[in-house]
Amino acid sequence: MYRRDWTDIIGGLLLLVFGVWFLWHAQTYYNLGEMRRMGPGAFPAGLGVLMAIFGLLIMIPAWFRPGDLPVPAIRPLICIIGGGLGFALVVEPYGLVPATFAVVCISALAERELRPVRTFILAVALAIMAVTVFSKGLGIPVPAFRWGSY
Repeated sequence: MYRRDWTDIIGGLLLLVFGVWFLWHAQTYYNLGEMRRMGPGAFPAGLGVLMAIFGLLIMIPAWFRPGDLPVPAIRPLICIIGGGLGFALVVEPYGLVPATFAVVCISALAERELRPVRTFILAVALAIMAVTVFSKGLGIPVPAFRWGSY
């Protein structure tokens, strides 16, 4: 047991750093506009401020309570990053549905106990939602399936 809750201190610090970076980036590269007519930088700047505030609200109380030192879990980190990479590599040549299955199946390996039925149901549901929202709803030109056309 340590004298400070380092898990929340590190998490709050990361939120604070990313929030300040969002705010700086929005102010530097986008027009913030005015209160009556907000520009494209107003929303990211507002999110940056909120992230920084939440980071402080998490970090400051953690400084005064005991806690444990975080132990990073390598397997989930690798599986989640691998899932995103798998999606990026599969979506262009094979389409949205196989890419969704790839990200779900690779990311499911992050858990210690593999549950194939639950993973399959999740992959099917997310693939249906992805096609409905992105291809049909938003009109993004990503086909559901693309076999042999690449």
